Amino acid sequence: MPSRALTRWLSEAQADLDALEEAHARASTTRRSRHALARQLCRAYVVSVSAHFQRFCRDLHSEAAQRLADAVEPRAFRGALLRLLTDGRRLDAGNAVAGTLGPDFDRLGLAFLAELEARPENRRRRLELERLNVWRNAIVHLDFALKPGREKLVRGTSPDSVRDVRRFRQACDALAREIDGIVRAHVSGVVGGAPWR
Repeated sequence: MPSRALTRWLSEAQADLDALEEAHARASTTRRSRHALARQLCRAYVVSVSAHFQRFCRDLHSEAAQRLADAVEPRAFRGALLRLLTDGRRLDAGNAVAGTLGPDFDRLGLAFLAELEARPENRRRRLELERLNVWRNAIVHLDFALKPGREKLVRGTSPDSVRDVRRFRQACDALAREIDGIVRAHVSGVVGGAPWR
């Protein structure tokens, strides 16, 4: 059974993202307005993909932390453990990238990035996630003067290309499923039963 976080990612998030892509396709009114509107919709699409994926990761982390805390005896320690697993979580304030995902999920007892990258295709997906968040930050901070080294990371991509945003979204979709599986297996092993209630 998938986590509530994955279920939300596969339903609510996908519907929101589909609506943005559909709006982008409908923006083809006049040539001039089409270009300006399509650019803004692509940028909104970038930010929305990033936001939904970050919420998925944060929700999954919360769900796993709660399940691990619920398994602790005596019950009096459950609240304290939950706070240790979630207080100061990087996903509450930062993008869902290696620097936030690794430390946050490692708190649950995982070697998260090592497990994620044990499958070679996830390295490419994680690179797409990094690209997505470089563009997300450029858009929301209105600062397209990329920091040194970032230009190389995003070379050949654009926040104004729906094709690139689709690729970012596909990578996030595959990563969501992978991450859900990794966390589900870990929590199940720790609690000795169903990971989610």
